[in-house]
Amino acid sequence: MRIIQIRFKNLNSLTGEWLIDLGHPDFVAEGIFAITGPTGAGKSTILDALCLALYGQTPRLGKITKTSNEIMSRQSGECFAEATFETQAGCFRCHWSQRRARKHPEGELQPPRHEIARADSGTILESSLRGVAGQIEAVTGMDFDRFTRSMLLAQGGFAAFLQAPPDERAPLLEQITGTELYSQISRHVHERYRDERTRLAQLESETAGITLLAPREEEDLLLKQSEGRAREKTLETRLTETGSARDWLLVVERLKREISDLSTETEELQERLESFEPDRRRLDRARAALSLEGLQAGLDALRKAQEEDRQALAAGEAALPELEALATAGARAVSLAEAQVAEKRKDQGETAPRLRAIRALDQRYSDQEETLRRERDSLGKDTSLIKEKEHALARLEEEERAIDATLAGIRAYLDAHNQDQVLPHKMAGLEEQMQQLHLHRQRAAQHGETLAGSGVALERARAAREALQIARIDLERELGEVGRSIRESRAGLEELLQGKLLREHRAEKDALHRELLLQRTIADLEEHRTRLEDGCPCPLCGSRDHPFAEGNIPPLGETESRIAGLTALIARAEGEEEKIRQLEGTERDLREGLTVQETHLARATHDEEMARERLAGVTRELERLSLEEEALLSRLEDELLPLGITGISSVDPGQLRSELARRLERWTHQKAQQEEAEQRQRDLRSQLGEIEAILAAKGEVLEEKKERHQTLERELATLREERLSRYGSLDPDEEECRLQRARDEAEEEERQTREDHARAVQGVQDLRGRLEMLRDRLSRREPELARRTETFSQALAEQGFSREEEFLAARLGPAERDRLAEQARELDDLATDLRARRNDREQRLAAEGAKDRTRESLQVLEERFLDCTTSLEELREELRGIFLRLEEQKRALRQHQEKQDALERQAQETRRWADLHELIGSSDGKKYRNFVQGLTFEIMIGQANGQLRRMSDRYILTRQGGDPLELRVVDTYQAGEVRSTRTLSGGESFIVSLALALGLSRMASKKVRVDSLFLDEGFGTLDEEALDVALDTLGSLHQEGKMIGIISHVSALKDRISTRISVEPRTGGRSRLRGPGCSGTPHP
Repeated sequence: MRIIQIRFKNLNSLTGEWLIDLGHPDFVAEGIFAITGPTGAGKSTILDALCLALYGQTPRLGKITKTSNEIMSRQSGECFAEATFETQAGCFRCHWSQRRARKHPEGELQPPRHEIARADSGTILESSLRGVAGQIEAVTGMDFDRFTRSMLLAQGGFAAFLQAPPDERAPLLEQITGTELYSQISRHVHERYRDERTRLAQLESETAGITLLAPREEEDLLLKQSEGRAREKTLETRLTETGSARDWLLVVERLKREISDLSTETEELQERLESFEPDRRRLDRARAALSLEGLQAGLDALRKAQEEDRQALAAGEAALPELEALATAGARAVSLAEAQVAEKRKDQGETAPRLRAIRALDQRYSDQEETLRRERDSLGKDTSLIKEKEHALARLEEEERAIDATLAGIRAYLDAHNQDQVLPHKMAGLEEQMQQLHLHRQRAAQHGETLAGSGVALERARAAREALQIARIDLERELGEVGRSIRESRAGLEELLQGKLLREHRAEKDALHRELLLQRTIADLEEHRTRLEDGCPCPLCGSRDHPFAEGNIPPLGETESRIAGLTALIARAEGEEEKIRQLEGTERDLREGLTVQETHLARATHDEEMARERLAGVTRELERLSLEEEALLSRLEDELLPLGITGISSVDPGQLRSELARRLERWTHQKAQQEEAEQRQRDLRSQLGEIEAILAAKGEVLEEKKERHQTLERELATLREERLSRYGSLDPDEEECRLQRARDEAEEEERQTREDHARAVQGVQDLRGRLEMLRDRLSRREPELARRTETFSQALAEQGFSREEEFLAARLGPAERDRLAEQARELDDLATDLRARRNDREQRLAAEGAKDRTRESLQVLEERFLDCTTSLEELREELRGIFLRLEEQKRALRQHQEKQDALERQAQETRRWADLHELIGSSDGKKYRNFVQGLTFEIMIGQANGQLRRMSDRYILTRQGGDPLELRVVDTYQAGEVRSTRTLSGGESFIVSLALALGLSRMASKKVRVDSLFLDEGFGTLDEEALDVALDTLGSLHQEGKMIGIISHVSALKDRISTRISVEPRTGGRSRLRGPGCSGTPHP
């Protein structure tokens, strides 16, 4: 993972927006850079910005939430942090931000926002707080704790990995080196072995549950099946013969009944035909009339057309004189309309010059009136403006007097509180010191609570260890008792089964059940057996051997007794097997519980030791915090003395900060009001001068406009008198419109008169042409009408009609005619059908009588058919049962063989996974993981020792034999003595921790690669020689493509590291950044 760019805004003393481009050529060329600046300037804030951007929390303040944000700059309403970084998964940009309501410094904190996106395309991958945390861990392979232990070693936590217990080192090594795969493999082997054992046990249980028939029993079933099929064929033949005879008798009886029914239907039909005879005659006359309807329709149409033309001719001859009179009157009206139009055009032409003169005079008057109106409006505006300026002048003079009074009060307050004038410059530094004091007290309180909790935890860990030891002894005792019970139960089961398998006893019991069922069936046939005689054939099967005749029935009590004994034996054996399975499960649970107890005991022992060490560490930390708090109080009292504040040791820093903030706010507010009032005073005086100048200029202009207004009014009165004297009140537009309307009305009347005359002339011509056409058509139609009348009379005589009235009376409507025709056709079809059916039944009866199938009655045949059917169904049911048992036997044989084959394969597979489980399998994955991590830890120690040798020849890192992840140091200056890492001094811990961090960075897996390393403080514990060696070692990492960032107060770093980012304090407790790749806009 390589950090490319850091961007942030309003974090602690670094107000404004800042950008640090770590891709700058100076950073790339050197590979190592320093972040320098005085205490409290904001050096660690840069690393806080990186942690905020990635994880939304910092090593110093923890997680930033809606209720707590101590990192946002004072007097600001928003902050953000953004980091661009590159991993093997690609290049990403992560952005964190938080603001106050309406971005106001006093607004309520809003929930923070967090998102991660691809840097190249801007595609947002996740935008929820929890989702971004998971996405960051997925693409970097590190959560916040692992990040601050391997890549960013924060202030006060540099030796965290060195001092961490083995259980906390394990997950970090898994993520950095990619060895988490081996935990998954170990758990997978354990689960697979458990699954294979379960499958093997399931196959054994399924195989034992398959029941097979004895060979003798299978042979008996096959013999019974063969005999049954022979009897089935005999019964089927007899049933077929009886059914055929019965069906023949039924057919003869049915044919006789049908012939009798047909005779009755024939008599009824004859009566219906006689009743329909009058309607049949009507139907014949209507059909004859129907053939003449075409001729009659043509003749009627011709007669109708001739009559219509005669009537139209008479009407036209009567209307012609009236139309001719209308055409003559129209011609006279056209001449009068033309004369009227000529007169109106003449009047319009004579009046036009007079109207033009009137319009010219009116236009001159209108222009003069408009000029007078504009002058009047301008005069009114100037008058109003002068009045407004006079009012404004009075208002500004009053406001000037009020501002003078305000300024006097403000100056009096500032003189009285002169000591607060240094607060704007010193407030940020004071807040930083009070914040540090508050944090120290919080940490002291937390460590106090931790001290009490550590004592309780130590006692709890000791009690837990003792309880676990007692529990382990109890589990071992229970395990021995369960093992003895299992062995005794297995011996009892073997004795009970007498060397046989339980499934063999179950098979024997099933065979006895089937035998008992057959014996009971035989016993039920007692009546039939009493009639059997040796040597005589059986009426059912034909056999002469009767083994189950009277006196040959085997006793039932013996079989039932054997079944009862087997049932009791199987129940006892199943109970013993269930008991053994429960005991084995208990034993398995106890062994797993013993393993868990041993693990818990080892963990409890380790926890007790760690609790004891934490108790000592917390005590030392409390002492250190107490000394630091005293130094902070001393510095803070010196700073507050000029402000008149003393005795702050018992004062809450928060209350003190609030009081100073209120004093600063009041001072700042008064200064701002003073500046605002003075500026307003200057503005008012400027406005007063402008208004006085405007009033002087506007007074002169106003007098000139009044004189010009009076002149225009006199000219306008002269024009008004001239218009009235020459033309009076005549409106030229109205006069012109009146003349135009008169002309248009005359022209429209002329056009309408011409159209009426043309229509009258055209009507006369059309009517004369139509009359001529009607006369011609009447003369041509008369011969055709006479010819058709003669033809129709001849057709009537041919169809038996003497005159046309008789023909009209014989006609029927289509519905009536169709009804009578349908009724006649129905009666005729019914008569034909009855004759055909009677002939068919008589022929079939004669044919069936000639067959003569039987002389027996139908009742005898029905009884015999029913007996045969019942016997055949019972025999088929018995054969079906035998077939199903034989098929079940075949299926059971196939299934048994398949289970045996599967059992052998599963046993081989289970043995294979058992061997693998013995080597690396475990439920928690520790067996294989601890082995691999021991190797990985050994490699990491080798890498760290390589770096350590370059910085010091005294110490060598090594593993503790009992715990693969426990670190020890070999002191070569003390004859190779092996020591705990907790015995190292501050400088020695820094050197060893630096070596471990560099070793971790070289142990990159395919998932995690550390290409950027940030170190915050720690170099102050080194002497000159050790500092040179450490810096040379860090500088050499540039050849491996790594970039190292160092934060330190050590002044020697400025000379040894050429690439530096300088954090420079400014007034007001704010700072700014300078250096390569740094840019920003500091808050003013």
